[in-house]
Amino acid sequence: MDFGFSGEIFFIMILALILFGPRKLPELARTWGKFMAEFKRASNEFQGQIHEEIRKLELEDVDPSKHIEPEIAKISNDEDLSIQGALNRLTQRMKDTVSQDKDV
Repeated sequence: MDFGFSGEIFFIMILALILFGPRKLPELARTWGKFMAEFKRASNEFQGQIHEEIRKLELEDVDPSKHIEPEIAKISNDEDLSIQGALNRLTQRMKDTVSQDKDV
């Protein structure tokens, strides 16, 4: 019995009408509709949670503090980060530049 898609639906409707009767069929259709709406809502909620978790994972990979903090730790261990330390480094660089200019 190859009725095609519309033939299959028609056959199922006739079968349901025979099995459940005309009085029970609208109630079953409403119940089925509520079930499908609830299933769709739960499915959308689940998909939303999955997308949110993926977004959080992508943001963690992009988080610059994860990459910058080790570099800051290296600098802070090697150099004095105070203003006086910065001035001393600047003075030293200026002296090195002036001495290189005299050598040329």
